[in-house]
Amino acid sequence: MSFYQKIFAKFYDGFMHGFERKLYKKRKHLLSNLEGNVIGVGEGTGINFQFYPDGVNVHSVEPSIPMLDKAKIKAEGKSNITFYNKGINDQSLNTHFKEKSIDAVVCTLVLCTIPDPLQALQNFTRWLKPSGKLIIMEHIHASKQVNKKIQNFINPAWKVFGEGCHLNRNTDDLIKEAGFEPIEEEYFNHTLRFYSGVFQLPQNS
Repeated sequence: MSFYQKIFAKFYDGFMHGFERKLYKKRKHLLSNLEGNVIGVGEGTGINFQFYPDGVNVHSVEPSIPMLDKAKIKAEGKSNITFYNKGINDQSLNTHFKEKSIDAVVCTLVLCTIPDPLQALQNFTRWLKPSGKLIIMEHIHASKQVNKKIQNFINPAWKVFGEGCHLNRNTDDLIKEAGFEPIEEEYFNHTLRFYSGVFQLPQNS
């Protein structure tokens, strides 16, 4: 745990407050009807907790201890949230999440930071039930060439500032390459280009 991780976690919610206000309705739409066992990937300071229905069993995975500590404060009084201080590609999670046992995996503003997002998506395909859903809201690489070049240029420094966040990932393509099919999907702009939606695996998988 570095000093920067502590500072990053301390100011994260305040820094993101205005940005998150415009994402409120989209988070609510994606999360408020979930059921069963849900994995929250890289839950950070716990912004999604307010949207999960009370009956959902949330497995909140977060590698940063300072972020996890803030999330636990937001989870006070909620008996349906279990915390894991691990990265989503930590093999020990396979002892907690059995094959075909999870009803939904939630990724919001996190696939940009995971060192190996394809490995994470492969884990999801293993853990999700045949009827399971992948819930996504992620910023992705710009569509215009000039903006792409700017993001590519800024990205090395941005990764350091943003605790591993990549500005230039084509997450929309990665999800489909991993075998997920959209039930609903949306591209929208909010400072950055975003991609969100609900996905499932082919029913014969």
